[in-house]
Amino acid sequence: MAVMTTRWSSHETTFWCSLLAALLSACHGVPPPIARPPAAWVVQTDRGPVAGKVDGQRQVRAFLGIPFAAPPTGERRWRAPALPDLWTSVRDASRVGPAYPQVNVPPYATTSEDCLTLNVWVPIGGAARKPVLVYLPGGAFVEGSGGYQLYDGARLASREDAVVVTTNYRIGALGFLGHALLATEAGVPANPSFGLLDQRAALAWVQRNIARFEGDPALVTLFGQSAGAWSVCAHLAMPMSRGLFARAVMQSGACAGPLYFGPEEARTQGEAFMRALGCQDLACMRAAPVERVLRALPTKRGYVVSPGVWWGPVVDGRLLPVVPLEALRRGTAAPVPLLVGWNRDEGKIHAAFPGAMTEEERDGFVRDSFGDRAVGPVAARYARPTTNASFAELMTDGGFACQARRAARAFAAQGNPVFVYELTHALESPRLHDFGATHSVELWLLFGNEEAGIALADSERPLSYAMMDAWGRFARSGDPASASLTWPRYTAANDISLIWDSSPGLATGVKSETCAFWDQFERPIR
Repeated sequence: MAVMTTRWSSHETTFWCSLLAALLSACHGVPPPIARPPAAWVVQTDRGPVAGKVDGQRQVRAFLGIPFAAPPTGERRWRAPALPDLWTSVRDASRVGPAYPQVNVPPYATTSEDCLTLNVWVPIGGAARKPVLVYLPGGAFVEGSGGYQLYDGARLASREDAVVVTTNYRIGALGFLGHALLATEAGVPANPSFGLLDQRAALAWVQRNIARFEGDPALVTLFGQSAGAWSVCAHLAMPMSRGLFARAVMQSGACAGPLYFGPEEARTQGEAFMRALGCQDLACMRAAPVERVLRALPTKRGYVVSPGVWWGPVVDGRLLPVVPLEALRRGTAAPVPLLVGWNRDEGKIHAAFPGAMTEEERDGFVRDSFGDRAVGPVAARYARPTTNASFAELMTDGGFACQARRAARAFAAQGNPVFVYELTHALESPRLHDFGATHSVELWLLFGNEEAGIALADSERPLSYAMMDAWGRFARSGDPASASLTWPRYTAANDISLIWDSSPGLATGVKSETCAFWDQFERPIR
């Protein structure tokens, strides 16, 4: 089994540090032997025993790199996840597993197709049954891993007396390819998204096992950022995911838009992928080296500018019956409390990475994302001194803020508890400060860790703790408010949001006029 390591160029490193849509060892074959681990570190899962490690500074036990599914390699490539083999000897769970194959990874990470693992952090002491926070990482459905350093769950788990779980899932073509041959093989009109099935398998693992790690399976909160938030909304709409989580958090992600594919779109892109790979059947595709799979269809420049492709969940009609926003509107989504929000300057990083943009490139993004009829009105409304400045603002509004507000209004209209926020705090780190409250900065606040030379200043710790505490209260009760933090439920009538900054406060009508403009443009899927 091959393990692939990729070095970043300085340009790619700068992008990762900023964007985190590019977020951000060994594999889980025969577990290496470990010498007489203390009994308190060993947990018997439903597939076999695992031995974690103790973080004495933060008073947590960490169980890392636990396989929740069999390796999706060889004949298992482009198939639904299966249970891993049983093991009897104590398995070393002191290191995270590899990330799923992708073009860019942090210098400390490795990648492998054998990567369907998850990580669990358990506070030492505290409640006998703790709420559970399961995190789905972002990365534009082409990058990222639950094992990256930014997502270390020790600080969040310790402060909130909660069990924190982070997970991997298949990404890119390996996780979201749609093709007629795959549908025929599965006996369905359109094949499901294997990445979504992986996420569901991780949630099922949590239901079967988390009580053994002192977690309460009835108090599972599914939270994600960027592509992870798109995924959370997919699970709200997926009948097969019903009952696997009790609360949902969507950070800088949406329930509609170009990252969801209709069957026709997915099939067309799948055929182009097969041609680019030089294959005519599934056997050839499954035998292709993973490096060729990764590069068969290049992604869009900066994940936004054509030419190139996106990858994302397929609305196949069965696993994902409809675009998630429609499920929220129809009342067929899981009726759980929802916390949803965006960052004030989401688009600044997205506009910075592709380099100088032309008006044609900006208009191409708008056409791809919102349809032909949006191009003229958007260009007129977002006329700015530079095309990049125009793009930064339209991406913030059309790509994130108004998508989140639309989902909140639809879900709240069905009587579900919804809480909306906007983050306006710019990290003090000089590597990110000039980008303002841009895409992904809340991850440093929620997890409290350092990544890529970016760390919280001491003065930012109170805000970090306040956000952790709100997410922790939401996980326990479905309500993030407290005596010291007023945060009313959102309704279309009150249109109220919490503004996260050094001194959090409430605001009404945030983006209301702007979103009335954007609500005209919803991209249909085919």
